[in-house]
Amino acid sequence: MSCLDCPCVCSRPDVRVDVRLGHSEMVYQPLSRIKSESFALELRSPSMVSFESSSDSYEVWSPLGSVCGGRGTVWLARHKPTNAQVALKIYELDKCEDEFELIQHEIRTVRQLRHRNVIHYLASFTVTQQLWVVMPLLGYTSASRLVATHFTDGLPEPALALVMKEVLLGLSYLHCKRIIHRAVRGSHILIDNNGRVVLSGLRHSTPISDTTRYKKTVHCYPLQARFNLNWTSPELLAQDLHGYSENSDVYSVGITVCELGNGEVPYRDIPSTLMLLEKLEDRVPYLFDASNCAQLAENGQGMTTDSGVGGSVGGNLTSLAITQRLFTQAAHDFVSRSLARYPEERPSADDLLNHPFIRQTRKFNHTLPQYLHPVVPLNQQTEIGEAIPDLLERTLEETTLNDEVAWDF
Repeated sequence: MSCLDCPCVCSRPDVRVDVRLGHSEMVYQPLSRIKSESFALELRSPSMVSFESSSDSYEVWSPLGSVCGGRGTVWLARHKPTNAQVALKIYELDKCEDEFELIQHEIRTVRQLRHRNVIHYLASFTVTQQLWVVMPLLGYTSASRLVATHFTDGLPEPALALVMKEVLLGLSYLHCKRIIHRAVRGSHILIDNNGRVVLSGLRHSTPISDTTRYKKTVHCYPLQARFNLNWTSPELLAQDLHGYSENSDVYSVGITVCELGNGEVPYRDIPSTLMLLEKLEDRVPYLFDASNCAQLAENGQGMTTDSGVGGSVGGNLTSLAITQRLFTQAAHDFVSRSLARYPEERPSADDLLNHPFIRQTRKFNHTLPQYLHPVVPLNQQTEIGEAIPDLLERTLEETTLNDEVAWDF
């Protein structure tokens, strides 16, 4: 474990946030205890220490999408003192009565975490009846947006493997902290200009508290879980006495691989009750390629019970790109192991990091941004004021997903 991932007090800022009072304070430990000069510079960087908790310090530009089912909006903005571009989540508090506790929980959770693959917030404060949350601008936005706008047949396998490797690193850190994410999906996977992948959506997470440290499962059902049902594990949906554990996130990883690899959200067009039966009976989705799409196309509408992916995939199965591509056996095995019906049969996030599908990334000669070419990150577009609205309009036209699925940062 590197010092950047170290949970010790000397490597983590002490952030005090009270969203009701609109007060935010960030205090750093003395750097004399830190021997690494490069790490000291990291702590002093503008992205960590210089973002004020005042609306006057930010120039709001263009909307990037909605959050919390339309209760808030994500904006592209500029931090005036440093001229840095940031993403600004603005919640309308009068619309967030049922979500306010979740938002508070997310801010409290994020400020306690420090990992390169987990989102961090730069500031949070209230402005009249709004809550502003400042976060780094991640140029490629979410993985689901990339699929909706540029890779409609799914990400290429190298890009998929690179993304999931860093997702697993973030999950491994959360599980080490005894936190279950409970909402791993494409719209909660954000990518910055350099290809760094960041997990967001922590308002749906839950800790395994100290009072249950001798137990391996929890039983609380997540609030607002209806938005994540497609990605949720069968044991969490079952709501029985067995409960669920960190391995429920591994199941969500398998669903997310299918979402990003196939260009479709599994179980998208089938009723929730049927989806639950599909999962409980171990009929799960998988990656579509030349080895299986011909057989699925012949099944037609019967795909709902054969593949667990819903009839919405029928259009994508006729895509020339899908009928000609071929995922490696390691990719298919990765999905199969992640989607094992019973949690004790699934590998942990740490185990999956040693899976051949992930290990192949060591041999890649290109970075994630190169595999995502010709997509241009938002903060590298020249005419930013015109490019963002055009991008947003094109995205909303090309995707039929609702706001909560497509844009829930």
